[in-house]
Amino acid sequence: MAPTLRRALLIALQVLVLVAFAAAIEHWWGFARLLSPWSQVPLALVAVVVAAQLASYSLRALRIYLAEPRIPRGRWPQCLQLILLNNALNLILPARTGEVSFPILMQRWFGVPMAEGAGTLLWLRLLDLNVLGVLALLAFAPALLPLPFTAWLLLALTAALLPLLAPTLNRRLSQALHQRESKAAQLIRKLLAGIPQRPAQVLIDLGLSWSAWGIKLAALAAVFAALAQLSLIAGLLGAIGGDLSTVLPLHTPGGFGTYEAGVIAFASPLAPPTPALLAAAVNLHILVLGIALAAGAVAWITQSRVRKSAP
Repeated sequence: MAPTLRRALLIALQVLVLVAFAAAIEHWWGFARLLSPWSQVPLALVAVVVAAQLASYSLRALRIYLAEPRIPRGRWPQCLQLILLNNALNLILPARTGEVSFPILMQRWFGVPMAEGAGTLLWLRLLDLNVLGVLALLAFAPALLPLPFTAWLLLALTAALLPLLAPTLNRRLSQALHQRESKAAQLIRKLLAGIPQRPAQVLIDLGLSWSAWGIKLAALAAVFAALAQLSLIAGLLGAIGGDLSTVLPLHTPGGFGTYEAGVIAFASPLAPPTPALLAAAVNLHILVLGIALAAGAVAWITQSRVRKSAP
């Protein structure tokens, strides 16, 4: 299939999903009824959510900037552009095909080999999954298995520190592949180059990952709780569920449906699924998607200007 035709089909699929989603909303609620919960949300809280999401993107850009030694100093703004573009493409393209943009831009802008860039991306996604997985463990495990909370806390802390094993595993796997010259072995060695080899770097990456997710989830929890008239704990569970759906291998274009399903699934232990809860999940998704796409558009418009001004 020709690349032009493939792109046209992807765009057509995105438009079809968006139209179907909008039609379903209008049929079941009507947009006026759907958006009515926003009257309960202070404008200042919405501004806080926007600022928190942008701060989260900035910390993720810093994570790349500090982790990849090939990136020239002073190029953090371009790392931020890369994050914003990659995130926007992930949202609008199906099945996480937008991830391809990350190694492509790393090579084009910073000269990082594509395989190494893919290894860096894999490492960052594992960190994201680790953070959300630990939070999900703390949220649900005590209800599933009645152990003392301190026991679950220790298990969660152990899970949170698992990435510290990465340098050791990286080194041993690299040694095992050192004498092998097959194409598969060469590719794996290039991928491993994108994974930290020093525990100190892993600690920095972990700190930035937890900070980025903590800021974003706290703000989303507050606005979701206001939209659905829930407690902050239930709002936090919903925010975790929605964002967990975005880092899983498969999701629909724009996350339409999968994001809402994640929000409702995680909030349901404290908030029975109702049309009002689904409406709040849709509104939360609209807010998150709107911020991400607007930021991605700004990054796209300003990318050439930042590259020209880079040292």
